[in-house]
Amino acid sequence: TDPLGRAQLLEFLKKEFSAENLSFWEACEELRYGEQSRIAEIVDSIYQQFLAPGATRWVNIDSKTMERTLEGIKTPHRYVMDDAQMHIYMLMKKDSYPRFLKSELYRNLLAEAIIPPETKKRVFPFMRKQRHSSPSP
Repeated sequence: TDPLGRAQLLEFLKKEFSAENLSFWEACEELRYGEQSRIAEIVDSIYQQFLAPGATRWVNIDSKTMERTLEGIKTPHRYVMDDAQMHIYMLMKKDSYPRFLKSELYRNLLAEAIIPPETKKRVFPFMRKQRHSSPSP
């Protein structure tokens, strides 16, 4: 959900030659939450870019998932890419995302992160400021 983190993940995936996975996942999100009137257009666009033979940004999904997806796109609807999207999500979750978390790119992102003061630990926790004045007898 973090736009900066997602942008950094995309940069990492480009270096690994698998940026199409995140792009496919995002396109499926657009299908799921986008305008009802554009569903057929978005399904066709996803198919042409990511699933068609010779697609410019082809994603690697298993044959059973591809069969179900191809059957589903005959009558396009908002959730027709769910199986394929989940397959790609699991690939990223198990493979590319853990590598991203170990990457220099991610370490640099963390080093530049702004940490809100309320999450920083104090050296002496007993010296905390009182948030509310306590009623005195």
